[in-house]
Amino acid sequence: MIVTQTTPPDYLPLTLAEVKLHLRIDGTTEDAMFPALLGAAVDTCQQLTGRSLMSQAWRLTLDGFDDVMPLPWPTVQAVDSVQYKDADGATQTLDASVYLLYGGKVIRAAGKTWPAVLDEPGAVWVDYTAGYSTGTEAQQQAAVPYGIKAWLLLKVGTLYANRESIQTGVSVSALPDRFVDTLLDRFKVY
Repeated sequence: MIVTQTTPPDYLPLTLAEVKLHLRIDGTTEDAMFPALLGAAVDTCQQLTGRSLMSQAWRLTLDGFDDVMPLPWPTVQAVDSVQYKDADGATQTLDASVYLLYGGKVIRAAGKTWPAVLDEPGAVWVDYTAGYSTGTEAQQQAAVPYGIKAWLLLKVGTLYANRESIQTGVSVSALPDRFVDTLLDRFKVY
């Protein structure tokens, strides 16, 4: 099984205004740095949770069809296509009536059978869209849970305040009991 992001998200889960409000910044001189800081926080959040935050396209590549094919990086919004190499090696698109999207998994529809595939690695691929929501930037941002947004703001704040990997002569303190990281616990895919 190989999972590849085919189209990254168009938007970030927080606006520049939200980040600047959290950091108590009024000016615009540092605005150019915030997309990179937020992007780094989003990448880390997605890696820690195993979830897609904003709408993005993925491809799951398999050696053959399984009765149940879980799609990584939920929340899965739609299966865009299921394709395979037939026994002759020609690429075919599976009719959507043959499968269902159920609970983030592609399953074979009742009374249907999977077609024969070429006996080689990567003979089946599922293209799908995942993320908390589709739609406009504002609609997608509104769908991201508050716990994730709070975690992102705290991480962006940390990155903004600590712009070097090594600092000398500074005092460091943290919120108690892993508070920041526990914000993500309920969203993790296990």
